[in-house]
Amino acid sequence: MRRIHQKSVALAGVVGLLSTSALLVTAAGPAAAATDIKVGVIAINSVGTIPWGVSSGVFAKNGLNVTEVKVFPAPPPSLAALAAGAVQFTYSPTIPVINAYANAGVALKVVAPADGYPLAQLTAAKKSPVLAAKLDDTGVCVSPTSGINSWKDLAGKTVSVPARGAQGEVTIAAAVKYAGGNPATINFVVLPFGTALDAVKSGRTSAAFTVEPFTSQCAANGLKNLGSPGIQFFTNEQAVGVWVTTAAFAQQNPAAVLAFQKSIYQLNLFASTKAGYDKILQSMNPTYTQVDLATARKSNPAYYPSTILANDLKNPASKMLALGFLKKPADVAGLLLTQYRP
Repeated sequence: MRRIHQKSVALAGVVGLLSTSALLVTAAGPAAAATDIKVGVIAINSVGTIPWGVSSGVFAKNGLNVTEVKVFPAPPPSLAALAAGAVQFTYSPTIPVINAYANAGVALKVVAPADGYPLAQLTAAKKSPVLAAKLDDTGVCVSPTSGINSWKDLAGKTVSVPARGAQGEVTIAAAVKYAGGNPATINFVVLPFGTALDAVKSGRTSAAFTVEPFTSQCAANGLKNLGSPGIQFFTNEQAVGVWVTTAAFAQQNPAAVLAFQKSIYQLNLFASTKAGYDKILQSMNPTYTQVDLATARKSNPAYYPSTILANDLKNPASKMLALGFLKKPADVAGLLLTQYRP
């Protein structure tokens, strides 16, 4: 989930529109019949689009009143909160969304892209660990004295992930299997990002799945990044993280969903510029991640796709089935809501 995507002429117009919150608030004026929504996020850099969208007035301009930004420790709890009506939209990687939809029968709709990979660089990163480390904002942090030097070495080890059956576990399992190891022998334990590195340093775990800004903190803590599990798993998917709502909310509130899609489209364009991404980091760090802004600025930037394609859901579902994370083939065509186009 990496690399800022530059969009020349169209982007310049968006930057002009979004460069200052004062201009946005002035342009927005009082929102007529604004719809109140709550949005769920997890503590990673890329979802700073939401607090920035609130403070800058982007959501208000499009007729939405974000009354609360709820921070969850991992995507599965945020999806559970979504299903219970505690939030109306939430962030999640595609893997937990597919898991909830196919295995748990939760009626969901994927409404907009949150983060992902530029496809050309994803292909190149498959052949270059150095490029992969620059492209992927996920990692697996291990001790340099652990003897863990390859994905296969994780077999039989204790590895922390923020949630079971989600992106960390699935992508690590894939990397280990592709390297000839047995992922079924890994002891996956649940730890939040904020304490996962400490567990590796103390020897309580052998490895920790990380996402920026925590991936970059691995080396700063005297540890090493084993590799990029996202690059191991994803092949030609551009949207890896997505914004999702329930099928019921989408059906009952089409105008609010369209307004959210429009807002995310505008925010993703803004975040795809250097100045815009810095605003995103300022909105997210340290308020939500508890990581200082200077550290966050050293981490690799997120990549913001402009849309979601069918393969962004179909391909992960197929690989999850092959790895045993799905009970049966999943018809994910019904997950994807019609995407916003300006």
